[in-house]
Amino acid sequence: MPGGCWVCNPLCGKCQPPPKKSGRCPTCGTYTIFDRTDIIANKLLLCKKCGEDLSTQVRPQPLRCNYSGRICVYPCGKGANAHPQRGYQVCRRTTPPDEAWLEAHPDI
Repeated sequence: MPGGCWVCNPLCGKCQPPPKKSGRCPTCGTYTIFDRTDIIANKLLLCKKCGEDLSTQVRPQPLRCNYSGRICVYPCGKGANAHPQRGYQVCRRTTPPDEAWLEAHPDI
């Protein structure tokens, strides 16, 4: 496995975008786990106990990936690592932004 891992932790996200992300509610302290599909689809990410919105805490910020050179809205750990020695690489797990996001951020 990449990175020397023996078993893939679905919350890790170092070598691939994590299939699940968790967030701790600042109001009640409960941890809630969300699926990648719900996060990417811009669904409301609510605490399972009190209903507090955890979207800003759980949803990652889009960034220009250092691995592929593309904008990714659900980046993994490769996006923040150093640039590859042989130039940008093809990433099969990149999550490109939708057209509305690109129109709202013309400078990127």
